[in-house]
Amino acid sequence: MLSAHTVGEITLSISTVVYVIWFLPQIRENYQRKSTEGLSLWMHGLLLLGYTIDLMYGFGRHMQWQYRLVTIVGLICLLIQHVQFARYDLKSKTEYWNYIALTCLVVIVLSYAILNITVFHHGKWYYTMTGYIESACYFSYMFPQIIKIYRQKSTEGLSKLFIAFSIVLSVLDFISALTLHWAIPSLLMPSVDIFKKSIVVFQMFYYGDKPIVAEKEAT
Repeated sequence: MLSAHTVGEITLSISTVVYVIWFLPQIRENYQRKSTEGLSLWMHGLLLLGYTIDLMYGFGRHMQWQYRLVTIVGLICLLIQHVQFARYDLKSKTEYWNYIALTCLVVIVLSYAILNITVFHHGKWYYTMTGYIESACYFSYMFPQIIKIYRQKSTEGLSKLFIAFSIVLSVLDFISALTLHWAIPSLLMPSVDIFKKSIVVFQMFYYGDKPIVAEKEAT
């Protein structure tokens, strides 16, 4: 019989692998369709900002190499997807200026993060605060996508495998937090995530393969 701690270590190792490949299905979907239509720019933006802040947190707190590897790979994947947004789908002035604003914000935060892990050094409290900001990004990133799907009446353009991986990660994170006796927020976050992602799964079944309805505002 495996101990709870062993189960937690196993789920932690599996989640590391899944995190590394998490964004690949969506990047592939965008490339095959030559479009990012249907994918929320601000879901992408919150993830990109979260991973950028995570870079500062992971290196500043000297987290395990697996943590830092996941952050670097995820950040590279999101930057590739950022280029895909620019290449395929900036069809309106709103989309264009949203993209420019997001890009400027990411450049500022990324530059600040790199400076803070190479030149400046701060105390534990500082990186704890960055951890809270990062958690806020991860907590809220799915909401823009849920809203976008509702407005479009379609889940076209959103990779089903990307969402499946998202749910698997939330379940694995919950098991790891439970068996390794992590803090209460580490238990609550995956639980809330599973609920939000279940809404997207419901939308996928509800709207099926309906074509995208044009939106008035970009999300």
